[in-house]
Amino acid sequence: MLLRKEKGLTQPQAGEAFGAAPGISAQAWSQYEAGSRPGIHRPEVQRKLVAALGATLEDLQRHLYGLDRSGQDAPPASAKILQFRPQEVLGGLMIRDRVQAGAFLAADDLSQEEPRPYPHPRDGRYPHADQWLSTVVGDSVNLLGIFDGDLVHCVSAVDIGYRPRTGDIVEVERLRFGGQMRELTIKQVEVTPDGPLLWPRSSNDRWRDPVRLTESLDEGEQFEVRIRGLVVGSVRRY
Repeated sequence: MLLRKEKGLTQPQAGEAFGAAPGISAQAWSQYEAGSRPGIHRPEVQRKLVAALGATLEDLQRHLYGLDRSGQDAPPASAKILQFRPQEVLGGLMIRDRVQAGAFLAADDLSQEEPRPYPHPRDGRYPHADQWLSTVVGDSVNLLGIFDGDLVHCVSAVDIGYRPRTGDIVEVERLRFGGQMRELTIKQVEVTPDGPLLWPRSSNDRWRDPVRLTESLDEGEQFEVRIRGLVVGSVRRY
Protein backbone atom coordinates (compact mmCIF):
# COMPACT_ATOMS: atom_id res chain seq x y z
CA MET A 1 0.00 0.00 0.00
CA LEU A 2 1.60 3.26 -1.13
CA LEU A 3 -0.25 5.11 1.61
CA ARG A 4 1.43 2.99 4.33
CA LYS A 5 4.85 3.28 2.69
CA GLU A 6 4.47 7.06 2.45
CA LYS A 7 4.04 7.09 6.22
CA GLY A 8 7.20 4.99 6.65
CA LEU A 9 5.39 2.10 8.37
CA THR A 10 5.81 -1.65 8.00
CA GLN A 11 2.81 -3.96 7.99
CA PRO A 12 3.46 -5.14 11.58
CA GLN A 13 3.73 -1.51 12.76
CA ALA A 14 0.49 -0.54 11.03
CA GLY A 15 -1.26 -3.61 12.43
CA GLU A 16 -0.20 -2.75 15.98
CA ALA A 17 -1.70 0.74 15.60
CA PHE A 18 -5.02 -0.60 14.28
CA GLY A 19 -7.83 -0.02 16.80
CA ALA A 20 -7.45 -0.98 20.45
CA ALA A 21 -4.44 -2.95 21.73
CA PRO A 22 -3.09 -5.41 20.70
CA GLY A 23 -4.15 -4.37 17.17
CA ILE A 24 -4.13 -6.90 14.32
CA SER A 25 -1.51 -9.17 12.77
CA ALA A 26 0.65 -8.21 9.81
CA GLN A 27 -1.17 -10.90 7.81
CA ALA A 28 -4.54 -9.33 8.58
CA TRP A 29 -3.21 -5.92 7.57
CA SER A 30 -1.89 -7.35 4.29
CA GLN A 31 -5.38 -8.73 3.58
CA TYR A 32 -6.84 -5.25 4.02
CA GLU A 33 -4.23 -3.89 1.61
CA ALA A 34 -5.15 -6.59 -0.93
CA GLY A 35 -8.87 -5.83 -0.49
CA SER A 36 -9.58 -9.46 0.41
CA ARG A 37 -10.44 -9.04 4.09
CA PRO A 38 -14.19 -8.73 4.89
CA GLY A 39 -15.25 -5.28 6.04
CA ILE A 40 -12.75 -3.26 3.99
CA HIS A 41 -15.58 -1.02 2.71
CA ARG A 42 -17.17 -0.44 6.13
CA PRO A 43 -16.77 3.10 7.48
CA GLU A 44 -15.69 2.01 10.97
CA VAL A 45 -12.95 -0.23 9.51
CA GLN A 46 -11.70 2.50 7.19
CA ARG A 47 -11.56 4.97 10.07
CA LYS A 48 -9.32 2.54 12.00
CA LEU A 49 -7.11 2.00 8.95
CA VAL A 50 -6.47 5.69 8.37
CA ALA A 51 -6.03 6.36 12.10
CA ALA A 52 -3.32 3.69 12.23
CA LEU A 53 -1.52 5.42 9.36
CA GLY A 54 -2.06 8.97 10.56
CA ALA A 55 -3.91 9.64 7.30
CA THR A 56 -7.39 10.76 6.23
CA LEU A 57 -10.35 8.99 4.61
CA GLU A 58 -9.71 11.05 1.48
CA ASP A 59 -6.18 9.63 1.30
CA LEU A 60 -7.60 6.10 1.61
CA GLN A 61 -10.22 6.67 -1.09
CA ARG A 62 -7.55 7.84 -3.51
CA HIS A 63 -5.67 4.60 -2.86
CA LEU A 64 -8.75 2.35 -3.14
CA TYR A 65 -9.66 3.77 -6.54
CA GLY A 66 -6.13 3.54 -7.89
CA LEU A 67 -5.50 7.29 -7.85
CA ASP A 68 -2.69 7.42 -5.28
CA ARG A 69 0.27 8.93 -7.16
CA SER A 70 2.71 9.53 -4.30
CA GLY A 71 2.02 13.22 -3.86
CA GLN A 72 1.48 14.11 -7.52
CA ASP A 73 -1.51 16.18 -8.51
CA ALA A 74 -4.66 14.14 -9.12
CA PRO A 75 -5.50 13.56 -12.81
CA PRO A 76 -8.44 15.42 -14.34
CA ALA A 77 -11.95 13.99 -13.98
CA SER A 78 -11.90 12.44 -17.45
CA ALA A 79 -8.79 10.43 -16.54
CA LYS A 80 -10.47 9.13 -13.40
CA ILE A 81 -13.40 7.79 -15.41
CA LEU A 82 -11.11 6.03 -17.86
CA GLN A 83 -9.29 4.28 -15.02
CA PHE A 84 -12.35 3.30 -13.03
CA ARG A 85 -14.68 1.90 -15.69
CA PRO A 86 -12.60 -1.14 -16.69
CA GLN A 87 -12.38 -2.17 -13.04
CA GLU A 88 -16.18 -2.26 -12.78
CA VAL A 89 -16.61 -4.23 -16.01
CA LEU A 90 -13.94 -6.79 -15.10
CA GLY A 91 -14.98 -7.19 -11.47
CA GLY A 92 -18.56 -6.06 -11.02
CA LEU A 93 -20.72 -7.52 -8.27
CA MET A 94 -21.10 -11.08 -7.08
CA ILE A 95 -24.28 -13.05 -7.78
CA ARG A 96 -24.68 -14.66 -4.35
CA ASP A 97 -28.11 -16.27 -4.04
CA ARG A 98 -31.40 -17.13 -5.65
CA VAL A 99 -34.19 -15.17 -3.97
CA GLN A 100 -37.83 -16.22 -4.14
CA ALA A 101 -40.32 -13.64 -5.37
CA GLY A 102 -43.06 -15.70 -3.70
CA ALA A 103 -42.67 -17.64 -0.49
CA PHE A 104 -39.32 -18.13 1.25
CA LEU A 105 -36.70 -20.07 -0.72
CA ALA A 106 -34.03 -22.03 1.12
CA ALA A 107 -30.68 -20.35 0.43
CA ASP A 108 -28.64 -23.44 1.28
CA ASP A 109 -30.29 -26.06 -0.93
CA LEU A 110 -28.67 -27.63 -3.99
CA SER A 111 -30.51 -25.30 -6.36
CA GLN A 112 -28.49 -22.30 -5.20
CA GLU A 113 -26.06 -20.78 -7.68
CA GLU A 114 -22.34 -20.73 -7.02
CA PRO A 115 -21.29 -17.13 -6.30
CA ARG A 116 -19.80 -15.60 -9.43
CA PRO A 117 -18.99 -12.09 -10.68
CA TYR A 118 -21.30 -10.17 -12.99
CA PRO A 119 -20.32 -6.94 -14.81
CA HIS A 120 -22.66 -4.55 -12.98
CA PRO A 121 -21.34 -1.43 -11.19
CA ARG A 122 -21.68 -0.66 -7.49
CA ASP A 123 -24.19 1.98 -6.41
CA GLY A 124 -22.10 5.06 -5.72
CA ARG A 125 -24.58 6.36 -3.14
CA TYR A 126 -23.33 3.67 -0.76
CA PRO A 127 -19.55 3.61 -1.30
CA HIS A 128 -18.69 1.76 1.90
CA ALA A 129 -21.56 -0.77 2.02
CA ASP A 130 -21.46 -4.42 1.01
CA GLN A 131 -23.32 -4.87 -2.30
CA TRP A 132 -24.34 -7.96 -4.27
CA LEU A 133 -26.76 -9.39 -6.85
CA SER A 134 -29.44 -12.05 -6.33
CA THR A 135 -31.30 -14.02 -9.01
CA VAL A 136 -35.09 -13.66 -8.78
CA VAL A 137 -37.25 -16.79 -8.89
CA GLY A 138 -41.01 -16.42 -9.51
CA ASP A 139 -43.49 -13.69 -10.42
CA SER A 140 -44.67 -12.25 -7.10
CA VAL A 141 -43.11 -8.81 -7.72
CA ASN A 142 -43.66 -8.52 -11.48
CA LEU A 143 -45.83 -5.40 -11.03
CA LEU A 144 -42.68 -3.69 -9.74
CA GLY A 145 -40.95 -4.48 -13.03
CA ILE A 146 -38.92 -7.32 -11.50
CA PHE A 147 -39.42 -10.62 -13.33
CA ASP A 148 -38.39 -14.25 -13.03
CA GLY A 149 -34.71 -14.56 -13.93
CA ASP A 150 -33.86 -10.90 -13.30
CA LEU A 151 -31.01 -9.89 -11.03
CA VAL A 152 -31.72 -7.54 -8.14
CA HIS A 153 -28.96 -5.23 -6.88
CA CYS A 154 -28.89 -5.27 -3.07
CA VAL A 155 -27.09 -3.09 -0.52
CA SER A 156 -26.44 -4.38 3.00
CA ALA A 157 -29.13 -3.15 5.39
CA VAL A 158 -26.69 -3.35 8.31
CA ASP A 159 -23.96 -1.36 6.56
CA ILE A 160 -26.29 1.54 5.69
CA GLY A 161 -28.21 1.51 8.99
CA TYR A 162 -31.43 0.79 7.10
CA ARG A 163 -34.83 1.56 8.60
CA PRO A 164 -37.99 0.30 6.82
CA ARG A 165 -39.81 2.86 4.68
CA THR A 166 -43.08 2.38 2.82
CA GLY A 167 -42.42 1.61 -0.83
CA ASP A 168 -38.92 0.21 -0.39
CA ILE A 169 -38.14 -3.13 -2.03
CA VAL A 170 -36.11 -5.39 0.23
CA GLU A 171 -34.46 -8.80 0.38
CA VAL A 172 -35.69 -10.59 3.50
CA GLU A 173 -33.86 -13.42 5.25
CA ARG A 174 -35.42 -15.98 7.58
CA LEU A 175 -33.12 -18.00 9.82
CA ARG A 176 -34.21 -21.41 11.13
CA PHE A 177 -32.66 -24.04 13.39
CA GLY A 178 -30.43 -21.55 15.16
CA GLY A 179 -29.26 -20.00 11.90
CA GLN A 180 -28.28 -23.30 10.25
CA MET A 181 -30.87 -22.78 7.48
CA ARG A 182 -31.27 -19.50 5.57
CA GLU A 183 -34.31 -18.68 3.47
CA LEU A 184 -34.78 -15.63 1.27
CA THR A 185 -37.62 -13.68 -0.32
CA ILE A 186 -38.06 -10.28 -1.99
CA LYS A 187 -40.95 -8.00 -1.04
CA GLN A 188 -42.13 -4.38 -0.84
CA VAL A 189 -42.36 -2.68 2.54
CA GLU A 190 -45.44 -1.02 4.01
CA VAL A 191 -44.89 0.61 7.41
CA THR A 192 -47.95 0.34 9.70
CA PRO A 193 -48.60 1.21 13.38
CA ASP A 194 -48.30 -2.52 14.14
CA GLY A 195 -44.99 -2.88 12.36
CA PRO A 196 -43.80 -3.30 8.76
CA LEU A 197 -45.69 -5.52 6.32
CA LEU A 198 -43.93 -7.30 3.45
CA TRP A 199 -46.07 -7.35 0.33
CA PRO A 200 -45.86 -9.15 -3.00
CA ARG A 201 -46.82 -6.99 -6.00
CA SER A 202 -48.02 -9.42 -8.64
CA SER A 203 -50.50 -9.96 -11.44
CA ASN A 204 -50.75 -13.55 -10.19
CA ASP A 205 -53.74 -14.02 -7.86
CA ARG A 206 -51.66 -16.47 -5.86
CA TRP A 207 -49.65 -13.57 -4.43
CA ARG A 208 -52.19 -11.17 -2.93
CA ASP A 209 -51.42 -11.20 0.80
CA PRO A 210 -48.40 -10.10 2.85
CA VAL A 211 -45.80 -12.82 3.29
CA ARG A 212 -46.52 -15.10 6.24
CA LEU A 213 -43.37 -15.22 8.32
CA THR A 214 -44.36 -18.62 9.79
CA GLU A 215 -45.08 -20.25 6.41
CA SER A 216 -43.83 -23.89 6.20
CA LEU A 217 -42.54 -23.80 9.80
CA ASP A 218 -43.24 -26.57 12.29
CA GLU A 219 -45.51 -25.69 15.20
CA GLY A 220 -43.53 -23.97 17.92
CA GLU A 221 -40.39 -23.71 15.78
CA GLN A 222 -38.13 -20.78 16.65
CA PHE A 223 -36.99 -18.50 13.85
CA GLU A 224 -35.57 -15.05 13.14
CA VAL A 225 -36.55 -12.72 10.29
CA ARG A 226 -34.49 -9.73 9.20
CA ILE A 227 -34.17 -7.41 6.23
CA ARG A 228 -30.83 -8.37 4.71
CA GLY A 229 -30.63 -5.88 1.88
CA LEU A 230 -32.24 -2.83 0.29
CA VAL A 231 -32.93 -3.39 -3.42
CA VAL A 232 -31.60 -0.40 -5.37
CA GLY A 233 -32.04 -1.71 -8.91
CA SER A 234 -32.60 -4.69 -11.18
CA VAL A 235 -30.91 -6.15 -14.24
CA ARG A 236 -32.65 -7.99 -17.09
CA ARG A 237 -30.59 -10.64 -18.84
CA TYR A 238 -31.45 -11.83 -22.34
